[in-house]
Amino acid sequence: MAKSINATRYEEIPALSKRGKRCIHAVIETAKNSPHKYALKPKYGIIAIHDVLPDGMHWPYDYGFVPSTNCADGDPLDVLVITQQGLFSGCLATVRLLGAIRETKNGIENDRMIAALMKSEGAPQPSDDWRELSDVPKPLLKEIKQFLVGYSRLQGNRIKLKSTVNSKQAMALVRKAEKRFRNGAKG
Repeated sequence: MAKSINATRYEEIPALSKRGKRCIHAVIETAKNSPHKYALKPKYGIIAIHDVLPDGMHWPYDYGFVPSTNCADGDPLDVLVITQQGLFSGCLATVRLLGAIRETKNGIENDRMIAALMKSEGAPQPSDDWRELSDVPKPLLKEIKQFLVGYSRLQGNRIKLKSTVNSKQAMALVRKAEKRFRNGAKG
């Protein structure tokens, strides 16, 4: 049997970025406005179609994972990146961690990190001054929560929202998931 080739090396990308105190790396799997859900296939090192969303639904923002992390569900840590214009599947972005939505999916911890792109000089974005989840406009945060719960429930999952946490608490979740990855913990 031939040895598998993984040219992408997602597992070698560090979770934490050196660009700032609460900056992390995000690999985008599903781009904003997509009616599909894409997911990394680690065995092949490629992002592949995972699901089609129910009619009329689309991803409100870019969605992916924090590389070099592992969570209770056996997957990397999820991250939703608030962007004005969508990125693309496979895009690596350095993002500012704003906080997290803590939830369980079918009884298993399934936290979702919420982040925004780094400030880009000469191209101001509404999210440039956001440092915490509490800075995100309440209607926008409500929309994000409703989407994350709604699409997953429509797929037959039991979702329970537990809480939202600030950027410091979210960074502790990233470090915990990074430690699990380094220690080789599976699920």
